[in-house]
Amino acid sequence: MIRSNRTRTTTPVAFHHVIVRAPSEDMSPGARMILPPADAFDPLHVRITPAAKVRAGDTVIGTIQPHYDHLLTPLNRAQWVSYFSHAAKPQTVDARPFDPRHCWLCTHTAENFPVTAGHWTVDGCTTYRPDSLLLVVPRELAALEP
Repeated sequence: MIRSNRTRTTTPVAFHHVIVRAPSEDMSPGARMILPPADAFDPLHVRITPAAKVRAGDTVIGTIQPHYDHLLTPLNRAQWVSYFSHAAKPQTVDARPFDPRHCWLCTHTAENFPVTAGHWTVDGCTTYRPDSLLLVVPRELAALEP
């Protein structure tokens, strides 16, 4: 909680239970990991951002995959961080609520996957759950990238 001495109000601050490691070739048995290019981003600029908060100019470089129990109930910890295996480009528009009428891919997604109006679309037509966390280089820091 953050307290303001002037108004004596409190504002809750959300903390995400995530440990982010730098990309490495360490992997579990049988898993193949493709690493992003070495100069794709500066790890000091990476922020954890809810999918709905991605803005035009931000660069999404990966996702945080939730951990589920045997009943597919999300647990309060991250299972892994998944970096994209390519040099990501800055977003051209802000994240938007999923719209199945946006294009043929969105229509296909809506017809074949359990996507609802609460989902968010980032990076063209990539759709994320409402509680998805992404690894983002904010637009203010993207200008500092090499």
